[in-house]
Amino acid sequence: MTDTPNVLFILLDSMRTDRVSCYGHDRETTPNLDEFANQATRYTNAYTPAPWTLPTHTSLFTGLFPSEHGVTNAFPDSNLQLSSEIPTLAEKFQDNGYQTAGFSNNPWVGKTSGLDRGFDDYVEWNLEIGAEATPSIHTRTDRFASQFHSFVGHAARQPVYLLKRPFFTDSLSRRASDWMESASNGDQPWFCFMNLMEAHSPYFPRKWAFQDLNLETPGRIEPRILNTKLLAYVMGKADLDRETRKRVMEFYDASLRYQDRKVAEVLNQLRANEVYDDTLIIICSDHGKTLGGFDRSGSPPHYLRDINTRVPLLVKAPDQDAAEVVDTPTELVSTHHYAIEGATKPVESYQPDSNHALFEDHIPHTGRQSPDDGVTYWRGLGTADGKLVRSDTGESYLFVGQGFEEQTVNARDRKPELTETLSERVDQLRSSSVDGGGNKMDDLGGDVQAQLEDLGYMK
Repeated sequence: MTDTPNVLFILLDSMRTDRVSCYGHDRETTPNLDEFANQATRYTNAYTPAPWTLPTHTSLFTGLFPSEHGVTNAFPDSNLQLSSEIPTLAEKFQDNGYQTAGFSNNPWVGKTSGLDRGFDDYVEWNLEIGAEATPSIHTRTDRFASQFHSFVGHAARQPVYLLKRPFFTDSLSRRASDWMESASNGDQPWFCFMNLMEAHSPYFPRKWAFQDLNLETPGRIEPRILNTKLLAYVMGKADLDRETRKRVMEFYDASLRYQDRKVAEVLNQLRANEVYDDTLIIICSDHGKTLGGFDRSGSPPHYLRDINTRVPLLVKAPDQDAAEVVDTPTELVSTHHYAIEGATKPVESYQPDSNHALFEDHIPHTGRQSPDDGVTYWRGLGTADGKLVRSDTGESYLFVGQGFEEQTVNARDRKPELTETLSERVDQLRSSSVDGGGNKMDDLGGDVQAQLEDLGYMK
């Protein structure tokens, strides 16, 4: 195995563990990921550093937990960008002599947050070409879309949807494949990051994806109506009735099936370039999505439930060709160090505790104004059979089980031990003292703010 393998990092935004077929879902939503898992290591207890996009991506790009890098919430008067004093994953790869490229479906992941730093080539969520070192990957249409990216962003707004999500995913996955082909013909190792958002609402999967799963194919109007109802739920304006939620999950599964084909196209490009075996490949999600499964006003917050905090993680080291399963609680943030060091030791070995995985949540996440009552810090420890969560206001809950089978328990013999361990881990965190980049909500383009509203981030 080379000391400087190519690295492909694919993050499938909002993909729930319980809806992935190689993790046990009864619908074959991810046949290509299932095939990939037959040659990779599948982590059954991987925990995200935070249950929403911005802090998790920042943690993956820095190797730090949210309270360490400081990007925890997103309010109009708060700094949204990662401090320039903290190096990113792409910058570290650049320093190691790598070519770098990023292709992001999510407006949080790019120039909005400063996570575009270190990429030679970068394509933003609205198809703006943010950095360009490889002109050949962009078609004339791509350049037209980049020139008018503000219009492209607004054209994707709900409920208009002149452009539907697959338009963006198709474009990003095609250009990522073309970039890897070009980079593989060069003399340098390369690092490619992708964020795809098909598992994140709104949902507009292809009709063939419904047919592949033996689901009812929607007509022209149903997707618009369903997504409007879903957005109202996400914004806290309405509940999802049982039948609507069932249909939402069918759209979700069909979206995974479509996304799975896009991932396969990217992996097949590696095979065609004869670099698949030499490439370190990490495929994961940043968080789950409850989609009406829990009371949004309950305690602890639904963000902290297993559906959101335990995520799929599949890793294939260079030259790996046999399946492995790791049940050890694993911190997703450890993939940062694993990637930088070229898979010299297992992902789980980069965390200080092999029996527990730390995660954090700073609530509320986003809003039009700063929260009147301040921010509540929640922290938790994931184990192989449950987790402990605790707030800075003194609330504490112990859970056993996974997915929607997860339940609170009163295990007095176990809770003190986990509480002490959690306190020790929190004490080890070093809070960042550097200032953010100063990018505030008022500094963002109107299309970015509009898209964040339609994705349910801003209220």
